Amino acid sequence: MRARCTRFHEEQCESMNNTRTEAISKVLADLDAFQIDHQAYLDDAEPQGWYDAALTGKVKSLLAFCRALGWSELVSSLEALLPIQGDAPGVLEQIQAFANPEVRRLLVTTDIESKRNSNDAYWQLIHPRIRHLAQPRFEGGFHGDAVECSFKEVNDVVKQYVKGKTGKELDGNGLMTFAFSPTNPVIVLGDLDAETGRGIQQGYMQIFAGSMTGIRNPKAHGNLHPDASKALHLICLASLLMTKLDESIE
Repeated sequence: MRARCTRFHEEQCESMNNTRTEAISKVLADLDAFQIDHQAYLDDAEPQGWYDAALTGKVKSLLAFCRALGWSELVSSLEALLPIQGDAPGVLEQIQAFANPEVRRLLVTTDIESKRNSNDAYWQLIHPRIRHLAQPRFEGGFHGDAVECSFKEVNDVVKQYVKGKTGKELDGNGLMTFAFSPTNPVIVLGDLDAETGRGIQQGYMQIFAGSMTGIRNPKAHGNLHPDASKALHLICLASLLMTKLDESIE
């Protein structure tokens, strides 16, 4: 587990070393190259849904950069195009004709590389797997999504480990109580022969299980809308849990 996380961290550090200009230029190029088969789009709901979803993802990526850089007029324009539902050709035309050229103009006239994020120090402390998933969502203004993906990642790591060890495929609260059970754990967090170790096992089992019930699940069902401050606290919790897994899973 540690070896896999180390490789993952190295790959993400290399990715994060790309400049903002390079990253935005890649998004712009993807949008410029995006094409829609208009006949298929109008004739069949299935390709229409695929085009809508694919274009939505690319527009959201551009929107995230514009938010992070404080380009408020572009943010408003892009937000007005979402959600894309049955109008992808028109949205694509506006993006290619107006939004992309304006972003390129701003790239020439703005020193975006020198703009530091006030949360940079915070993100350096976050577990690399959580940071990779949560930071771009958070900086794009999608605070709830940043929290949800963080705890989904914790859930997925535990889920895959438990499945590999026991063959059982569990999820959420039930997965955590099974994986960290103080009496018969799959993942041992402390010395179970000592009272302190048993307390650590019991306490973390409750934290892992509670985070699934009280944080991940409400967001997945659309009921969690944290502000920026609360989202950062919750992401930090997910990072702590992922770090605890690194310490315990070989």
